[in-house]
Amino acid sequence: KRGSRRRLLLVRARTPQHRMAAADADVDINNLLQIRQGFLSKLGGGQEKGHKWNRRWFVLRDNVLMYFNSPKDFTGFRDKPSGVVLLEECSVREVAEDSNLGRSFCFVLTHANGESVVLAADAENEMLEWMQAVRTSRMCVSDTDAASMNETQRQAAAEADVDAAVKRRTDAEAALVNLEGQLEKVHEAHRDIEVEKSKAERELKELMARFKLRKSLLHWRHRKLTFSFRALVTIVFGERIEAARRAKAVADTKIKAIEEEIESALSARNKAEAAKRKSEEMFAKELELKKVGEGETKECEKLLEAETAKAAAVKAEAEQMGITAGAPPKRNRLDKEKEELIALRLQLERCKAESELLHHQVRRRAPVKS
Repeated sequence: KRGSRRRLLLVRARTPQHRMAAADADVDINNLLQIRQGFLSKLGGGQEKGHKWNRRWFVLRDNVLMYFNSPKDFTGFRDKPSGVVLLEECSVREVAEDSNLGRSFCFVLTHANGESVVLAADAENEMLEWMQAVRTSRMCVSDTDAASMNETQRQAAAEADVDAAVKRRTDAEAALVNLEGQLEKVHEAHRDIEVEKSKAERELKELMARFKLRKSLLHWRHRKLTFSFRALVTIVFGERIEAARRAKAVADTKIKAIEEEIESALSARNKAEAAKRKSEEMFAKELELKKVGEGETKECEKLLEAETAKAAAVKAEAEQMGITAGAPPKRNRLDKEKEELIALRLQLERCKAESELLHHQVRRRAPVKS
């Protein structure tokens, strides 16, 4: 009935649109249609990018939202307010809680020209009441039919709009219930999948355990067959294995003996090469000594020839002198010269004999030292 107090039950929803249509408190329609006033926080700067909040006393009348510094400044509509917000062609929306404004329970009044006013209430119920009051006031004044209505007709139109909003809310709740039913089905399917997954994991674990057990059994059988085969080979081919081992030992002994013989032959070869080098060195020394002896022999022969020539000259001179002076002196001088020649000849023979002796001694000592 007209004039009766009707209440709209608003429930909390998951999105800001549902929260606009549902709240945890009862909203009085008559309070929405009457003059509304109270404290709100206003973001400084008149835009959504401000950072300073100012607490002001707001008064809503028809399509005008006025605000004062305190309730004492408002004694009537003739008082000059600190600011005025016209609600014609104005939209109201809630601000998400995760915004960068730093406050909760915020809503924005936006005009068609892009200007906006950000307000914040102290509680969610208060925010929803202010938003509904702004919508109702804006509807009553901006609607051409509502401009010619009186207060009672405006209240009736507002009640009709509220009934339509309740109906839309019922439809939204039905859609929400449908979505919840679908979500429950999805949860049931997810639970079934989880059950199947756990079952598959258990089966996989059992298969892995069986595989490990079978692998260990196969490994044990392989080891057992290996030991059995080795024992069988040892029993059947034991004599052959022992004969092969003995033959291997004999071959190893022969190899060692051959290696020792090779080492001794190598050492003998090295000694023979050293003896050969020494004999070559002795032979070279012997040749040098022979050359030296031959040179000395040639020198001695030259000296002998010179002495012989001298003796012949002396003899000739002596003969000439003996003819002139007499025979005895000539013989004495000839005898002396002969004796000297004989002595030189003996020395030459001795030198030759000594050289021959040295040559034979060198030949005899060379093989003895090697």
